[in-house]
Amino acid sequence: MALSHKEFNNAGKTAGLQIWRIERMELVPVPQKLHGNFYTGDAYVVLYTRKQRENYSYHLHYWLGEECSQDESTAAAIFTVQLDDHLGGKPVQYRELQGAESTDFTRYFKDGITYRTGGVASGFNHVVTNNLSAQRLLHIKGRRVVRATQVPLSWSSFNSGDCFIIDLGKTIYMWCGSKCNKFEQLKAAQLARSIRDNERSSRAEVVMVEEGQEPTGLIEVLGEKPELSEGDDDDDTQADMLNRKIAKLYMVSDASGKMEVTVVKEENPFLQSDLLSDECFILDHGKNKIIFVWKGQNANPKERKEAMKTAEGFIRQMGYPANTQIQVLPQGGETPMFKQFFQDWKDKDQSLGLGKICVTEKIAKIQQVDFDASKLHMSDHMAAKYNMVDDGSGDTQIWRVESSGRVPVDHRSYGQFYGGDCYIILYTYGFRQIIYTWQGSSCTVDELTASAYLTVELDRSLGGNAVQVRVCQGKEPPHLLSLFKSKPLIVFKSGTSRLGGQAPTPPTQLFQVRRNLSTITRISEVDAKAASLNSNDAFLLKMADGQGFLWVGKGASEEEEQGAEYISKELKCSAKRIVEGQEPANFWAVLGGKTAYQTSERLESQTLTHSPRLFGCSNKTGRFIVEEVPGEFTQDDLAEDDVMLLDVWDQVFVWIGKDANKVEKTESLKSAKQYIETDPSGRDPLTPVVVVKQGYEPPNFTGWFLAWNDHHWNSLSLDIQSMAV
Repeated sequence: MALSHKEFNNAGKTAGLQIWRIERMELVPVPQKLHGNFYTGDAYVVLYTRKQRENYSYHLHYWLGEECSQDESTAAAIFTVQLDDHLGGKPVQYRELQGAESTDFTRYFKDGITYRTGGVASGFNHVVTNNLSAQRLLHIKGRRVVRATQVPLSWSSFNSGDCFIIDLGKTIYMWCGSKCNKFEQLKAAQLARSIRDNERSSRAEVVMVEEGQEPTGLIEVLGEKPELSEGDDDDDTQADMLNRKIAKLYMVSDASGKMEVTVVKEENPFLQSDLLSDECFILDHGKNKIIFVWKGQNANPKERKEAMKTAEGFIRQMGYPANTQIQVLPQGGETPMFKQFFQDWKDKDQSLGLGKICVTEKIAKIQQVDFDASKLHMSDHMAAKYNMVDDGSGDTQIWRVESSGRVPVDHRSYGQFYGGDCYIILYTYGFRQIIYTWQGSSCTVDELTASAYLTVELDRSLGGNAVQVRVCQGKEPPHLLSLFKSKPLIVFKSGTSRLGGQAPTPPTQLFQVRRNLSTITRISEVDAKAASLNSNDAFLLKMADGQGFLWVGKGASEEEEQGAEYISKELKCSAKRIVEGQEPANFWAVLGGKTAYQTSERLESQTLTHSPRLFGCSNKTGRFIVEEVPGEFTQDDLAEDDVMLLDVWDQVFVWIGKDANKVEKTESLKSAKQYIETDPSGRDPLTPVVVVKQGYEPPNFTGWFLAWNDHHWNSLSLDIQSMAV
């Protein structure tokens, strides 16, 4: 195999996720529409160019199916090492095994992971298919991370405790067992929609079926339904928080002529000074099925190159399970999970307070890049990091989705979106196109379906080569925000921009202004009440008489204040500037009275070391398990029938869903305390635990979620069937 593969030329230069399958010892790209589909007989290389503040750029994984050959496994590992070299040794490397994927890996696939039987050797190819005669059965398992496994198309594969998708080509049945819950149904509906939109180009119908009400078309395929079991939960892993604190640190060296591993420390928390730039280290957390290899920037090239192989040998030597996860970390690219084992970890150039910067001696200072979004595309590293393919100066066209098709949006309204609508944005730069499909949080199911169909239709009209990006309200990527030039993105809470379709504008409106990058700002309409305020942002309060207030929080930036001034001009609101702490009485009166709101400075000053983390606590499987929500969490990740733990470092919230049972409530509170006591970094055991209940969340909880919606729970009570179709 060549040391510099032709596929490496484009690696890390495109936004987001790139996946290759090993085919006859070669790298073959997987179409974007089929990302998340993996054949059990194959091996894959997965590169994610991550948008993160200052430390990370690339996460590089190789995924091994449980039936892949040794040759394919070896090829995937070799290509991973070569790609790591090509990217300058910057990526964090992972070995992923089917069914035991890392949280970092699973977060890429919000619609879940699908395991398909077969592989290259069986003649199965990754092609975008419109095969309306296909027949397969998918078993849906999991809550935070949904895994869909292809199983034999027979009643013997079913059970009453899970959801299944029967894909018959033209019709996709979503079958819900009598013992499954609403959250599992929701996840199954999302996956069914994804199959319809991505694999069937919106040409198939999704039908929800409850156990015992199977339609004739399903019976014709499966036969008469027998008595089903309630499900087997042996594959569910019980959380053991006591193991969190058990870790050892080893040094790896070949100074003696052979690779040797020696103990450095047998107890954590460790100190950052324990890591030497001239060496490689293994942080052994095998009791919790994960091994870290840290590569010092000045370490022996052979030690650095064979880091993954060394970790695999260490796992065998220690007798750990074969599916123990491995992370290989370059110096300066440490993950939050790794840093939690060290007491008071400090990142390079980390702010320690007003005007104070931490500069560590053992980490080389990197060149600072001007944080100007209009220039990010000029550096391959920054372009990949922030998903900026260019400066947004290309041609932009926007349509609103209606039953009649795509309706052009007035150029004067570009950058303004309504939560009750869906939009299609076509961006053309040079000879390339990107199609963004923006979906409002309160749009109808018909609009969601139409937006997917119209996106495919537009792509076809352009020759089928456009990059397609689905964007949910509140999750807009920086590049999309940059298309509106100097204008901030404005998202109205609900309603529509359709002529004759608008609901009356509320007499009082409150807009939150938050900076994404130095020149990119997002403006979101929020509930007009004091609890929606946040010390780290600027707000515009517009009143019925056209007057208003421009409220500047203590932590608000100049760009956020400018954004508030912009929205006041757009709404023709004469706003009086006021600063936090000096509000007049009528300001609070308009908001319904002064109440508590989010004042935590950590929303802006938090470091990657202590990023907020969200966990779900559930005994729905018959066992009490604690499972982390992968990726950037949103309000949608709060499951009504569970208890959730939100860790913001200086306190831990226990959020109780309205449908959570007594066992979950009791065990979750115990788990929160145990979580703090067993923190590998030696956290203060007196860290406060705050219990909040669904519908009564305080602002110091809701402030961690951008544009928190108090009416969110009402929208979730919609019938699951309407969500499926």
